[in-house]
Amino acid sequence: MVIALITLAVLLIGAAAAMKSMNVTLASVGYFGFKREMTNQGERAIRLAANALSPTGALGVAAARMVSNPAQNYSATMLASDASGIPLALLDTTTAGALGGLGSSANEIKMDGDSITVHYLIDRLCVNPGTFSASHCQVLGRANNFGPKQNNPVAPPQPTYRITVRVTGPHNAYSFYQSTFTTLD
Repeated sequence: MVIALITLAVLLIGAAAAMKSMNVTLASVGYFGFKREMTNQGERAIRLAANALSPTGALGVAAARMVSNPAQNYSATMLASDASGIPLALLDTTTAGALGGLGSSANEIKMDGDSITVHYLIDRLCVNPGTFSASHCQVLGRANNFGPKQNNPVAPPQPTYRITVRVTGPHNAYSFYQSTFTTLD
């Protein structure tokens, strides 16, 4: 009888540990699903911003990118950023109006059913607005020609644009996503 009680106690302890482990696993699965949804919404905002910079978008021509355009969440100059490269205007915001005049609430993406809100900013990585110049802008390009055809043409310097997205979810959890790219000016 004593052995049966000891065995029963060990089984109960094991069952309690298994239940706790299962709850932790379920919480982790929920967390990863939640982060994945935030990533999906961040990618959605990057696509919207990139479309604005496409040839048919509101910022599709070089002249439109020479000056800041808050209606498009666009800055013609590099925004002040923290050590991680996140623009300060996105660090402590809950509404598009809090983007320091750099963005428009019309560009805020809200998924009410999911309690997710997305803000984004586009900045040209230049210290001065106006015409692009490699002397005051960060540029992307190849330093060398590699491969069997060493005399391939080298792409001309092009301005670099940075899209930064802040996705705020339930319980004020937030994630940041960034993408950099160039356009032909």
